[in-house]
Amino acid sequence: MGSTLIEFENSTWKVLGERSAQRSYNFLKDKGLIKLDFNIYSALLQNLFSSAFELSEQTLEEFRFEDLAKDFFKKLNLSLQDGDYTGFLKAYYQPITEQVTLIEGAIEVLSYFKENGYKLGLISNTIFPAKFHLQELKRYGLYPYFDLILFSSEAGYKKPHPVIFKQALDNLKIESGESIFIGDKLIEDIGGAKNMGMKAILKLKEGRDYSSPITPDGTIMNLTELPKMVNRINHQSFEDKEKI
Repeated sequence: MGSTLIEFENSTWKVLGERSAQRSYNFLKDKGLIKLDFNIYSALLQNLFSSAFELSEQTLEEFRFEDLAKDFFKKLNLSLQDGDYTGFLKAYYQPITEQVTLIEGAIEVLSYFKENGYKLGLISNTIFPAKFHLQELKRYGLYPYFDLILFSSEAGYKKPHPVIFKQALDNLKIESGESIFIGDKLIEDIGGAKNMGMKAILKLKEGRDYSSPITPDGTIMNLTELPKMVNRINHQSFEDKEKI
């Protein structure tokens, strides 16, 4: 989803983290739920995030923002009602969703593959609730094209862990060798997919680190190049089967 169909990094994650901390703090402050100084509040929240991310990177088990928020409130000795808790989650996420944009060619490419009989699945790493991202997919008209939408916050594991790929393949009722994965990260997307026996196409993103020795089956700069690349891979796979 991110940097492939929808661009989430129009601002740096550091900047977005600062905006989200401020927005969520303002929400709690306006409700009269917190008296803590913002700098202390922000530092505590950042420390929780850093610890959770570090552990998640080691285990590839995804943590959920809802669970982190509950731990955060316990540390602050805050008891929130359901409405306040939901409001906090939305306030934190709002600066992120406000700056996302649709990547050029996304609708056209999804439409092309749907019209040509492909099953379409989406696997995305995220700590946020699925409903937040489903709203974004619907906002940009992407939602109807997918036969499967799977977020790591629901799957329990994140890319490149094989579990999240297997869940998607099983739900779509297709074999790994029949599928092609498209993503913008070498380790999470390309490496994770290829370890499952899938073909994988890398969509380049300016500024992304591509120093890993993982080799994709194809590389594109823009989504408009994708149909031609997929057809080339399909043709090659057919020729390889013929040789066998």
